[in-house]
Amino acid sequence: MKTTINLSPWYEEAKVVETYLKEAPNKKEVHWFDLPNGTQFLLKNFPNTLRKLGKSNIVNIERLKKAFGKSKDINDLIVGIKKTMKGNGCLKVKFPIKLDNRDYVSLYSLMLSEGSNSSEFSLHVPEEFFHDLFHENIKTLTSDDFSKNIVIDFNNGFKRSRAPAKIRHLIPIDEHLPKFILLEKEFAREYLKIAFEAEGSPILNKDKIKRYIKLSRYVDISKYVNLELPSERRVYTGEIQEKYSSLYNKIKEYPPLTLLGEFILLKKHFDIDSKIILEAIKQNKTFFRTGKFSARWTLVIYANNINKFIQEINFISEKKREKCEEMLKIRANHPQYSTLKFIRAVENKGIILRKDFITIMKKEGYKSPSCYLHRFEKKGLLKRIEEGKYKLLID
Repeated sequence: MKTTINLSPWYEEAKVVETYLKEAPNKKEVHWFDLPNGTQFLLKNFPNTLRKLGKSNIVNIERLKKAFGKSKDINDLIVGIKKTMKGNGCLKVKFPIKLDNRDYVSLYSLMLSEGSNSSEFSLHVPEEFFHDLFHENIKTLTSDDFSKNIVIDFNNGFKRSRAPAKIRHLIPIDEHLPKFILLEKEFAREYLKIAFEAEGSPILNKDKIKRYIKLSRYVDISKYVNLELPSERRVYTGEIQEKYSSLYNKIKEYPPLTLLGEFILLKKHFDIDSKIILEAIKQNKTFFRTGKFSARWTLVIYANNINKFIQEINFISEKKREKCEEMLKIRANHPQYSTLKFIRAVENKGIILRKDFITIMKKEGYKSPSCYLHRFEKKGLLKRIEEGKYKLLID
């Protein structure tokens, strides 16, 4: 079982990355012996050293392991996997299954965002594009048999694709990103493109001068909770700190491992700065995906990195791409955006010192930096809390 990564303090980013990489799974192939006990294989040639039971070439994994250990030579003898213990059908598959490829990376990202792989291997989303991706990647990674056995139905009005449950042992999905995705730039790009399309959103509010891209993930915090929370209502960070400070201190440094991996990919390969923020906690109606109590964390890419995001990754859907482009257009019409980045540069826990802001602005050639503080205060973006000290009022 993987240990939990302590992110405190945040500025020790190099240490966080080192720890994450050390703990990252590094499996690039799935062999026959990686499947669970009870699996039955159909062999094309039955080994002379193994006594045949009955007329068929079906043999269970326990007998193969007992006779051959974890010999990779058996990979070539396997034609397929028996569908069920009592049924006659087999699903064709060729071992080893290669994982360090684009098909696995995109399916991995999709399943972490929208899929279920605990007791079944399914996708339940409205976007037809994702269902096509689900089908094609399964077909490429395993066989036509697995793809043809995907069951399509509708649940709560949304399309659901369900692959044979055995596939979850052939295509492993873990919340901790694999090492080869973390180290390979093109794999990182493919992963992030799917992740942001599935779970990310471009946020644009012209009136409140807000533009950023966010990606949210959930983590089970049930083991930390020993009190009553409002049922099925999100409790946001401010209220958590005020009413449940003990719980807040326990969970504030432990975001989802998936989100931390995405934070690392953005910075490591594309030099895109982002922040990971604890947004809210909730007592859930069901415990199926994220436990009785969950915390929602959000990765945020602010305005000064949106152009990099568009150039290097971008969204897939036209609607989200257009909104990102609209963000860039606003920049030319609203010069205050260019000075916001200097405010963020001198921000420390939401506090801005006037002298720090003036220093950095003068280095950039601004002649009257103080007027910008006054302007942002009038717009409700800053609040002066004492002489020469301001509080930032936007995320």
